[in-house]
Amino acid sequence: MNHHHHNPPSGHHQPPPPPQHAVAVHHVSHHTPKYTDNKPTVRFYCKAKSDYSLTIRDGKVVLAPTNASDHHQHWIKEEKYSTRVKDEEGFPSFALVNKATGQAMKHSIGAEHPVQLVEYNPDKLDESVLWTQSKDLGDGFHAVRMVNNIKLNVDAFNGDKEHGGVCDGTKIYLWKWTKGENQRWTTAPFCKFLDSNFCKKVKTFLMIIIGYVWMARSEFVRFHLC
Repeated sequence: MNHHHHNPPSGHHQPPPPPQHAVAVHHVSHHTPKYTDNKPTVRFYCKAKSDYSLTIRDGKVVLAPTNASDHHQHWIKEEKYSTRVKDEEGFPSFALVNKATGQAMKHSIGAEHPVQLVEYNPDKLDESVLWTQSKDLGDGFHAVRMVNNIKLNVDAFNGDKEHGGVCDGTKIYLWKWTKGENQRWTTAPFCKFLDSNFCKKVKTFLMIIIGYVWMARSEFVRFHLC
């Protein structure tokens, strides 16, 4: 039995392929909105060393030289429950939530122990992350206390002059009131002029300008003496 192959004659064109439909590609953002997004932040510092700011380092709350570019030094002062939860003196409560980690500063396990950190849930009322400020103690500084025990105050451990003062890495404890400058706190918006790196650059620039002025003055005096 012979099999005959019917090949198309030379020059015969195959029908064009059907048009391809364009496939729409949708780019989906994988960024999950966070509580800390687009929230105004402050720096939190004590009177004992106002150019140091509260930060998180190695999972601990400590003080460090102010650096506006370090988001671990940026805190959200959350006052969501301020009207519902107050201390025994009637001062409104607030939480301190870290911009970089989303953690809130939490009460210590007791007096003379370091404060703790916990993931902040804005939809859950948790008194262990709520604090209050005392009346103004002068220059805008306040004692910062547990909302449910105002006898325990936020304290820069050994940050008073008698114990060496605040240094890089000073830990934050809760302590009875001692009236020290290491227990007097305030908040302020971040300012680039408080950034130690910025200050160094400004100082270098000013030294260069002063050097040029001094050289010009010396040349002027020498010219008139000749």
